Amino acid sequence: MSLTSADMIRRRFGDHRPGLQLISVVDAAVPVTMLRVDVLAQERKPLPLLDEFILRFVHAGVKQIEEIARLLGLQREQVVAAVADQISGNNVTRAWNGQLSLSALGLEAARNLAAVQPVLTQLNVPFDRLVWNTQDYARSSLIKKRDAREAGMELLPAKKTSRVHLSDLTVERFNELVDSRDDRTRQVEVLRVRKIASQSLHLYMPAQLLVYGDPDSGEVELGLCVEGDLQPAHGLELAAADAVVKLGVAVAQPEPRPTLSPELEDQRLSGEEVDIIRAAGDRPSDAGPAEASPAPQRVEDIAVRSVGVHEHPQLLSQALNGAKRRLLIIAPWVKGGVVNTDFVAAIERRLRAGVDVHIGHGYGPDDSGSDDFALRKLTNLAARYDKLRVVRLENTHAKILIFDDQWITTSFNWLSFKGDPDRTYRMEEGTLVQIPSEVEKAFQRYLDILDTDGADPRLKP
Repeated sequence: MSLTSADMIRRRFGDHRPGLQLISVVDAAVPVTMLRVDVLAQERKPLPLLDEFILRFVHAGVKQIEEIARLLGLQREQVVAAVADQISGNNVTRAWNGQLSLSALGLEAARNLAAVQPVLTQLNVPFDRLVWNTQDYARSSLIKKRDAREAGMELLPAKKTSRVHLSDLTVERFNELVDSRDDRTRQVEVLRVRKIASQSLHLYMPAQLLVYGDPDSGEVELGLCVEGDLQPAHGLELAAADAVVKLGVAVAQPEPRPTLSPELEDQRLSGEEVDIIRAAGDRPSDAGPAEASPAPQRVEDIAVRSVGVHEHPQLLSQALNGAKRRLLIIAPWVKGGVVNTDFVAAIERRLRAGVDVHIGHGYGPDDSGSDDFALRKLTNLAARYDKLRVVRLENTHAKILIFDDQWITTSFNWLSFKGDPDRTYRMEEGTLVQIPSEVEKAFQRYLDILDTDGADPRLKP
């Protein structure tokens, strides 16, 4: 999921659970089984069913409206209305004695209708195992379980573990899916679902799990977005399946915000003050970093300010895509949900642009909290570029991002997006410093610790 889409999801659905905060947007995967189904189908007909039968009956020699109504078991008024439509369409003519006949156009239409015969065909349909129903997911969007795990996606539970049965499929739902397609299948109308020929291919649909919570009470609710749209049915099924417990999702109070020197703390604008400036649309605000300093007119101009949890991924993206001289990241854990192919490609682009990149990680005696494949991606890249250094620190609690003249110290885990290796989510807060001299001092301090190869376990923010 791109950071842009994550930000849009927060803006659109952040307040959809009254009394709860949207604490995190997590990449997730919905279990899907690809069904190959035998169906009885025919070419979609251009006429409503009643109009079709009128043309067929008149073509077969049934001339009176009353007789057609009797054969169909309908009220005369219903047939009269349909006949009137066909007369207006120049398919049917009505003689002075009330008898109906087909025009040349109507005769051709009746012959075409008679030529349309049902055929047995196969359709490939994705079956969403979370809501236990067929869906119109594009086959190209589905991924393998291995790829979902490697990308660090949360694998969502299925509603049932059993196989899909014929009774789980309906003609109405199949025709809804056919209508939504933009290929030749759209011209087909399903008349009957005869048999499930195959259901052995199990894949996953990428999605975004929305974690709403109240850190004070510990209350948690989940929502789900697929292709940027909130899916109410999936949210209800997650609640019914007690997915919060099954996934081990919890919310908690954030770790204490790392504090700065007294001089920087005096200049720091709180999140509320930053929001005032942001809401003012880049107009001057009464809130300022210090009494002696003029009020900044833009959030980008604030020298020292709060950074909210949802802003962290944006800052990391800005660093990965825009750092000109240097980039330093320190975090306890390295997870595949962040350090994926796109992340490594972005780091490589910075390296090719001549940027010096330093990455420090480590918590505890081993790397059990990190993903081995994510660490391998970094170490393999470091083996190819002298400007990239990846250091295993002994026990780092620090979460640091420095790029060019920006320094963010925080309780947010830059390389995992999760507060812990477990699924406890927090409204992490940090501080952004944009004073070049202070950023330079911080950079040299962390560089010195990396230079010791992690020998000093007392890494301070």
